[in-house]
Amino acid sequence: MKKTGENNENNLAIIHKIKAENIDVNAYFLSLTDVAFDLGLLTEEDMSLIQAQIYGILSDNIRMYTNGASDSVTSAEANELMLAILRVLDSFCISETGNPISPIINENKLTDLIKIFREKGGILNCYEKGLKFIDKTSAKDIAAEKMAGEMRVTLESFENLYDFDEFVKLENEINSSSQQNNIVSQSVMTDMDFNILCEKISKCRTAEKKAELIIKSISSAGDFLDILNAQCLFGDEYLALYQKLSVESPETIKFLVSNLENADDEWQEYLIKFLD
Repeated sequence: MKKTGENNENNLAIIHKIKAENIDVNAYFLSLTDVAFDLGLLTEEDMSLIQAQIYGILSDNIRMYTNGASDSVTSAEANELMLAILRVLDSFCISETGNPISPIINENKLTDLIKIFREKGGILNCYEKGLKFIDKTSAKDIAAEKMAGEMRVTLESFENLYDFDEFVKLENEINSSSQQNNIVSQSVMTDMDFNILCEKISKCRTAEKKAELIIKSISSAGDFLDILNAQCLFGDEYLALYQKLSVESPETIKFLVSNLENADDEWQEYLIKFLD
C-alpha cells in the first residue's frame, strides 16, 4: 500500500513518467487517476476524496432519476448511472487537454489536470464542466437515454423477429424463469462501456469481487464471452466465477459448456477443470 505522499507538490515533477500507452482513451479518467496513483502523484487521501465525490455525484443522480422518491435503484440502473458519470469525467479530461492524450502527452496540461483532481471539490467541478462540454444537464439524462435506447432496440428486434403470439410466449417463458442472470441476448455494451467494465474488474482485489461484478454487469452472450477472453481473469479466478454462476445462474454454465470447442482458451481450460 502506498504511503500518503509528503511533499506531494514536488512529485508532480515526475509527470513525464506517465506513458501514453498506459492510458486507456476509452476510460480516460479512471486510467489516468490509476496511473497517477501508481506514480505517487495522487495519494491515498486524494483517491479517497475522489471516490467520495463520485459517490456523492451518483447519489444526486439517483435522486434525480427517481424524481426524489427514493435513494436507491436497481444494480443495473446504478451501473448505468455510474458509467454515465465516468463518461462525463472523461469528457472533462478531453476538454482540458484538447484531445485524448495518445499518442503525445502534453505534460503541462496533465499537471494542471492532476492538480484539479486533488482539489477539495475538484471532481465535482470536473463533472460540472464535463456536462457543459457535452451539453448535458446531468449524468442521469445520459443513462436514461441509453437505457431507453436499449429498450427500443430490444422491442424493435422482438417485433422484427416474432409475431405477437410468439412474443407473448417468449415473454411468459422469461417471466416464469427463476434465473435472473440468464445470458439470452447478443452484445449490448458499447466499446467504451466494455472497456470501463474491464477496468473496474481489474481493480477488484479478490476473485469473488470480480465474479460478483461480472455477474451483475453482464446480461448478453457476446459480452460474457468477450469478458472471458479480455484477460480480466487469471487462473483460479475463473473457478471462482464458475462456482458463483453454478449457484446463481446455472443456465449460464450450460451456455458456456455449449461454447466449448478445442479448449484452447484459458476460460475453456478452467471450465473443463471446474466441470471435472
